[in-house]
Parts: sequence; C-alpha cells; structure tokens
Amino acid sequence: MGKIFLGIFIVILIIAFLPESDDQMVGAEFSTMPSCLASIKQNSGQSFDKLTEDTPDRVHGFLTNGKQFDCEKKESGTKGTYYLGTYWKDK
Repeated sequence: MGKIFLGIFIVILIIAFLPESDDQMVGAEFSTMPSCLASIKQNSGQSFDKLTEDTPDRVHGFLTNGKQFDCEKKESGTKGTYYLGTYWKDK
C-alpha cells in the first residue's frame, strides 16, 4: 500500500512541475482492460491511432487527436486488482 501512495505522490509531483499546458488529464478505475479501453474511446470521442505498448497488463499509445492514453493493471491490498485508465484532452 505504501508503494501505491509513493507512486501517486511521484505522479502528482511530476504533474505539478510540468510546464503549463492547455491539456487536462482524465482518469478512472475499471474492473477489466476492455472496459478501460472502451471508456477512453467513448469519453474522448477519439480512436486509437498508434500503440506504443500492448500487453495484458498495459495498453499505452496515442489517440487520433495526438494525445496520449493509458490503461494499466494495478493491484492493491484494499482495492484488489483494477485497471487505471487515463487520457489527455483539451481543457
């Protein structure tokens, strides 16, 4: 559980020190990889353009608008196994 909090803290630090941009990260948790991917396609209104990683535990790449997306398997003692989905969109 400490590793999860450390990981979240690192992501927050990275985002906090990134240059100001017109993009916003959107994220949610899902019970399956297919539901994670379907939600990103539906909510972003985009299709998948280029995959840079395509494994059972992580699918990462770019949407047709050039913005990044990611679905990654996570494991937690309190939440169990879930998939964290994120994508970038215009503010």
